[in-house]
Amino acid sequence: MSLNIKSMSAAGAAVLLALAATSAIAQQNPPRSTKRIPISKEAGGEVVRVDTLVRTDTVTNTIYRTDTLTRTMHRVDTVVVAPPPIPVRLPNGFYLGLAAGTSSPDGSIYIPNSTGFLGQMQIGWQNAKQVLGGRISGTYTSLGQDSQFSLGNNAQLWTMSTDMKLNLPLGHVFGFTPRLNAYGIGGWTYTWFKDLPHRQDEVTINGNDVDINNATLFRLGENSWSGHNGWDVGGGLSLLWGRSEIFVESRVLGFSPNNSPTARQIPVVFGFNWY
Repeated sequence: MSLNIKSMSAAGAAVLLALAATSAIAQQNPPRSTKRIPISKEAGGEVVRVDTLVRTDTVTNTIYRTDTLTRTMHRVDTVVVAPPPIPVRLPNGFYLGLAAGTSSPDGSIYIPNSTGFLGQMQIGWQNAKQVLGGRISGTYTSLGQDSQFSLGNNAQLWTMSTDMKLNLPLGHVFGFTPRLNAYGIGGWTYTWFKDLPHRQDEVTINGNDVDINNATLFRLGENSWSGHNGWDVGGGLSLLWGRSEIFVESRVLGFSPNNSPTARQIPVVFGFNWY
């Protein structure tokens, strides 16, 4: 019984191998048909359909970028600025000024007094190229004292002058500016004084003025104000640019106290005028 089963199994295996070999040969040499398939051209006007496939690939690239930003802030503050003051301008040709210097005594006040200081303030009118002008000035003088005639107080003098001024333009000797001028000045004065010792040439006896015949007689200063008319004359140099002027000046201021020769002051001052 077992032999039959084994014989059948061997026979089955042989049949399977034969079938596999036949199938392989058939695939290598496929059967060819002997019937021709007719091929003809396509009819006229017939459109051949062409299908076009477009493939679109979408690629997403993610790039991370770091930028450094600097932020500048401008701050605007509102500031209220007051308008500049309107400059003070004098009428054309008018000027104000100050001066200071020394004053030396002469004439009847020469011996009992010595050189002192002087301050001056002036106002005038004269254009730069104008020859003739005018000036009003006031001066204060404090003279030194001689110990033989001193009562402990220095002589004090106030003088007001009303002058004509003659200007001589010399041109721009230092270039375009400033303008150099020479000038002469003179006019009427009035002088108030006190504590001013001075020489006398006459004395009053019983209400009469008596000549002392060339004797030297000095009168001590009185601690009260007296005033007398007088005169002044002098000159100076000035430099003018824009609305400013500096000057150096010397004058003789004269007046005559009672029963005395002429008393004279000789100031030398340096000053400034503003037009």
